[in-house]
Amino acid sequence: MVRKESVLGTSLRMRRVASGEVAKGVDRLESAFAETLEDETYRREAGAGVLRDLGENWQMVNVLLTGEDFPATGTEFLPVLGGHHVATTGGPRNVLLVLPPDLVRTTAGFLAGADTDALLARNRSKPRVVGGAPDWMVDQLVARVEAMRPFYREAASAGQAVTKRVYG
Repeated sequence: MVRKESVLGTSLRMRRVASGEVAKGVDRLESAFAETLEDETYRREAGAGVLRDLGENWQMVNVLLTGEDFPATGTEFLPVLGGHHVATTGGPRNVLLVLPPDLVRTTAGFLAGADTDALLARNRSKPRVVGGAPDWMVDQLVARVEAMRPFYREAASAGQAVTKRVYG
């Protein structure tokens, strides 16, 4: 069975990869994401902490962290959408990004020092995120931010890159 619910609309998945995987090229990186569309691979990689799926609410997670949909500068944009654009496939909203190991370490540091309660208080009124969201959704967004901490911490300590795939 193919997992389709997280790729309807615009969604985002992130994978931790050895830095040598990036050198193998876009086709290999894209193929690895395509494999995660299969339930078994998705469960295995998510369970191992290799895959982090932010689903269709990824932009809301970004706004929770930054206060903006697409911040132009600053380390705050790295956890969700940061990285070097390496490919656009199947349309302008289908992109593949790579966050190299040095920026993974920067991102891990940012997340380690991020005060989720303070971010929520500062950005709760932002209309694209938590402003109109029910409490259960806000709790889910905070949980996604919290889940990114170990994801990036483990990638940083292993010297890994993080690849990101936006499905539009």
